Amino acid sequence: MGCQGPSQGSASRGRGRWPGRARMIVLCLPLWVSACAHYTVSGGLVGGIRTVAVPVAANATADFRLAEQLSERLVEAYTRDGQLRVVDEDRADAVMRLSVEAVDDAPFTYTAAEVTEQYRFRVLVGAELVRSADEEVLLRLERLEGWSTYDASLPDDQGRDPAVAAALEMVLEEILDRTTAGW
Repeated sequence: MGCQGPSQGSASRGRGRWPGRARMIVLCLPLWVSACAHYTVSGGLVGGIRTVAVPVAANATADFRLAEQLSERLVEAYTRDGQLRVVDEDRADAVMRLSVEAVDDAPFTYTAAEVTEQYRFRVLVGAELVRSADEEVLLRLERLEGWSTYDASLPDDQGRDPAVAAALEMVLEEILDRTTAGW
């Protein structure tokens, strides 16, 4: 008669353990939130910058459209990403200086009669992220390569132009990754 049944003992043990777990959760929650705050707030941006200017790229090639395309598409990529705000040079924490160094349209595949079937478009780009306050180079990317192939029989708007866009996209992804995900 003086014995406790199994349900009475486990009920009393359960009540005693839950308040301890609740206290542990309440005590650990602020530590967990503060530990994650660095990653969600800082974003790992190079040099702690928050704003960037992207002037028209320098161009060492005969394809005059590439410099404008590269610069415009980088602005669009930063805007979509949202980690850096694109502003005018006089208000920017840093300036992204781009240069189109080389382009190449080379035969890539041939038919049995040795007629070019596809071309490979290749672009080489340089990039420097320079802090506005002291002109310190925060990031230097040399000879970034982007490429794509296109059908030789297609007009430029269906063949070469989409290949140029794809090649620039390869370069832009690298620039965006290196400036916004550098942690």
